[in-house]
Amino acid sequence: MPTRPRLTLALVCVAIFVGAVDLTVVSAVLPRVMVDMRVSIDTDLGRAAWVVSGYLLAYTVSMTFMGRLSDILGRRGVYLICLGVFIGGSALAAAASSLDALILGRVVQAFGAGAMVPISMALVGDIFPPERRATALGVIGAVDTAGWMVGHLYGGILMRAFDSWRLLFWLNLPVGLLALVLTWWALREVPQQRDDGGFDWLGATLISASVIALNVGLASGGDLGGSDFYGERAGPPGYALPLVVIALALLAAFVWVERRSRYPLIDMALFHERGVAVACAINALVGFALALAITNVPLFINTRLALQNLADADILRRAAWESGWMLSALTLTMAAAAVPGGVISGHLSPRVPALIGLMMALSGTLMMSRWQAESDYLRMGLELALAGVGLGLVIAPVAEAVIAAADAGRRGSAAALVIALRLVGMTIGVATLTLYGVPRQDALRRAGAVNPLAASDPARFLMDVAAQVVGETFLIGAVALGIALVAGLWMRGRQEAR
Repeated sequence: MPTRPRLTLALVCVAIFVGAVDLTVVSAVLPRVMVDMRVSIDTDLGRAAWVVSGYLLAYTVSMTFMGRLSDILGRRGVYLICLGVFIGGSALAAAASSLDALILGRVVQAFGAGAMVPISMALVGDIFPPERRATALGVIGAVDTAGWMVGHLYGGILMRAFDSWRLLFWLNLPVGLLALVLTWWALREVPQQRDDGGFDWLGATLISASVIALNVGLASGGDLGGSDFYGERAGPPGYALPLVVIALALLAAFVWVERRSRYPLIDMALFHERGVAVACAINALVGFALALAITNVPLFINTRLALQNLADADILRRAAWESGWMLSALTLTMAAAAVPGGVISGHLSPRVPALIGLMMALSGTLMMSRWQAESDYLRMGLELALAGVGLGLVIAPVAEAVIAAADAGRRGSAAALVIALRLVGMTIGVATLTLYGVPRQDALRRAGAVNPLAASDPARFLMDVAAQVVGETFLIGAVALGIALVAGLWMRGRQEAR
């Protein structure tokens, strides 16, 4: 592999890593942000949550059309502009004097960061030959995964060392500016692929509105009301279902428009390729299962430690620490396996690592569905690692199957499709956990009113209920992975760029 493609890949990965870190870094410092800005946890918690969810939403929306803009205007210019937007958003967030200003800064940040991932993937398709492309895509997948994995830990370390959440954003400026200069230098002689077609503004508007409605509608499941030990719990707000229906209607309208557009945002002919359609379905299902694992692990550990240490005032800090390290057994192995997944895909075919990975992920998830109150961390970590390796092996093959099927002038929009589908799958996974798990837990609590354990050892009773709900949601994730595994049998062999 020539030196320049390797160097270019390394430099774009720096910016991808920083953007991915910012996806999760704020969750570690949000309590301090609320204190500094005098935000009430009782009345403004939902608004403060937009510091996190606003970033994820803008991150996803920018992917839907910025990849296509890079097809038309050229990767280099659009990538550097997006990196500049991310740097500007970081400055806005660092200097924010109010919660609304911080949310605005985060949205600007995410708009730049979200676009960099698909543009980088398309750039890999431009500068790497087909036999090396899957390996490079695996590197990008590993860096992106590692970034949002270490965000929690990075934020916690900086807060502990400097006690300043603003420093998280100020540090993005020198790193981002250095990456901007070096990336401009590395890309200055890279041939620019440009598509002569126009930009589908109507399609961009429809898909962006659909993604926003879907995310807000599904995320509203987190607004479930409170209850007592055996009491009823209010369901999601009334706007949740209408927004999801609107999202589906907008998606249908988007498909209708794209099939008739002269310059579609996403070439629907891609889905006529069996390998592309299968890879897209697998990608969404993997995102769904991944979200269930990422949310179930801290839920299980926090519940167990809190119920076992009712008098310990510091138990939440300990639970956050142990959850973070245990979750790394999933995410670190996932990041590490993304590169060999790309290597195997490049030497054999995307189907081979995809099937191996899905079988491993399915096995690990089935094992995790049997967690009990007494399950030890060694067992949990090994099972999470098995699932993580499996999920990691799938990242590069599904990306390669989609990007290789796209024309050179369509790789940006194809790469955006890969990432956006995974994020949509994750959004649906989190919603499933909330909309199924919370009512199921309440039903089990009420049904346990006649259980002697509820009276003799209520902490153990509640832990058994939590373990059962976590196990059932893991089984839902296993069903999704089982469907993905069956779909993987229909993946084609070696995928070459057309």
